[in-house]
Amino acid sequence: MILINNIVLVFIVFLIQAWTVDFFSIGTISPDFCIIYILYISVKEGRLMGTLVGFIFGIVLDLSSGTNQFFGLTPLIYSATGYASGFLDGKYEKLNKHYFTLIWVLIILFQFLIFSLIYYQSYLIQDPFAFLVKWLGTSFYTLSFLGIFQIIIPIHKLS
Repeated sequence: MILINNIVLVFIVFLIQAWTVDFFSIGTISPDFCIIYILYISVKEGRLMGTLVGFIFGIVLDLSSGTNQFFGLTPLIYSATGYASGFLDGKYEKLNKHYFTLIWVLIILFQFLIFSLIYYQSYLIQDPFAFLVKWLGTSFYTLSFLGIFQIIIPIHKLS
């Protein structure tokens, strides 16, 4: 039952992502609401559910983009992020609150770094500054939306 609810929510978040991508885009930088949902589900439900939701999100995103030259990259990155975030399930009381927050911020930054290294590899070679802007811009833009969601539903309350 939990998996079915999450699959329905995956499609709702995917539709929100698809409808708002143009509205929230700053140039070519846009927030990734899917990774925010994966983080929340992983911390709430654990590694297995985070990995499954990440994989489903990745497949839906790869199938929905018509010209995806890196098919399979998104499910791999999202599954790994869900798995890594799942380690935070139940850890808020055991870890210092600053370490807890630092860990999920680093997970998001690392996820965007791996994605950017593969997807924007030509920028990395031709113009490293443009690569840095793409990576950090997308990362911090998503983290700013995650900060807004933190005010509404703090991640530590899910743990």
